[in-house]
Amino acid sequence: MAHPIVYGPPASTYVWSARLALAEKGVTHELVDVPFGQEREEPHLSRHPFARVPAFEHDGFVLYETQAIIRYVDERFAGAPLQPEDVHQWSRMNQIIGIVDAYAAPSMGATILFNRLLAPRLLGREPDEAAIAAALPRAGLCLAEIERLMGEQRFLAADFITLADLIAVPLFYVFAKIPEGQALFAEHPRLQAWMARMAARQSFQVTKPKGLDG
Repeated sequence: MAHPIVYGPPASTYVWSARLALAEKGVTHELVDVPFGQEREEPHLSRHPFARVPAFEHDGFVLYETQAIIRYVDERFAGAPLQPEDVHQWSRMNQIIGIVDAYAAPSMGATILFNRLLAPRLLGREPDEAAIAAALPRAGLCLAEIERLMGEQRFLAADFITLADLIAVPLFYVFAKIPEGQALFAEHPRLQAWMARMAARQSFQVTKPKGLDG
């Protein structure tokens, strides 16, 4: 049986989420780098016609959309399950995934991190400070609400790791590296403790993009 293949740039938080799921299940995989910008070109468009990352392949089965990929990984491979059986925990997991996808990723990732990190480094553009300032309230609300929903549990949706943790932690970890993220996370000690638990996991360490802490 061929190893799964993940297509995308290692620094993408969604690519990282897919790789985290594989690592949590103990599955060896291949990462095929698709540099930023090349997702709009062939051959990647044949894998993901919407020109996004990641894309995924396993034994000839090609898949895109991170939620679909990590659910496939959990269902297809042996190892500790990453989805709760309890309907309340399962629903909370899906709710938090939805918050990350619908609200946190656009504010923290597509707006703040893009302007603070990607625009100057990859495009040679000055950050749009007005756009950053406008996105900060939504980013703060995402952190506050996810911490509230987490309650006193060790992980976001249960006392064990679920797909919600794997979707959230790459984005939150990178966001916490910039001054705006540091300031917002300082208001949420339970999320800080959760992120420290996640960062200590072997799956996190073996998939963390190089240079992230440099």
